[in-house]
Amino acid sequence: MSIFRLSNDIFSLRLNAQEIAVYAYLCSLPPSTNTLRGDAVIAVRQRTIAAHCGIKSPVTVSRTIDRLRQKGLVEHLERSKKADGQRGTYSYAVKLQQIDKGYFMVERRVFGMLTPRQMLVYLFLCKSFSTVLHDCWNSYNDIAAQIGMKRKSVVQIIGELVAAGLIVRMQRKARENRRVFVDNHYLIVCFTAGHIRRKMPRQYLASAFVLTNYFHDNRKVCSVQSLFFMPVRGSP
Repeated sequence: MSIFRLSNDIFSLRLNAQEIAVYAYLCSLPPSTNTLRGDAVIAVRQRTIAAHCGIKSPVTVSRTIDRLRQKGLVEHLERSKKADGQRGTYSYAVKLQQIDKGYFMVERRVFGMLTPRQMLVYLFLCKSFSTVLHDCWNSYNDIAAQIGMKRKSVVQIIGELVAAGLIVRMQRKARENRRVFVDNHYLIVCFTAGHIRRKMPRQYLASAFVLTNYFHDNRKVCSVQSLFFMPVRGSP
């Protein structure tokens, strides 16, 4: 599946942008058949992690994983060896957070599309998305305060996520003065295989069930913001 679940507790772990990007990516990978004390055992190259987390150097990945290890979230296992004696892929035991107290859904396809700071904001919006009201309405100040980022940076990154087609931003007008915009609401874009035959009229962009002709990397993957597509998550 293109969607996986992350525990709401990920934002209580006090991870920086690189740490949360790497940890979320490791959580998104299917575990091997072996398990260690119930943790997910993942075999993946550090260069692959770097490419999917928007990190330039595998050395930075190694340092990030060391910090995750110190926080008890990742444990190094024995590195595999190739037939010629050369060292192979790293294996990690990833401590998965419990989802029984609440979780949110994340698209696997976003890995490789975002920098760590963009990933941090994107994951927070995914967590904040209400499956009852079908949008996210956190203010710039609220997002900045909860993820430890400057408001100016949040505003910039929100714009980048909108430009990338990963979220849809809708401005709401004040009830007492329709000329004044009071806050932003966001829809999370999901990807589904298929083909959209007819482009929706522009006036439907304010709707919570929007179809757009957005294709990522020239593949036949359409972006869908839908009341019915978002899976129901656990308790908030």
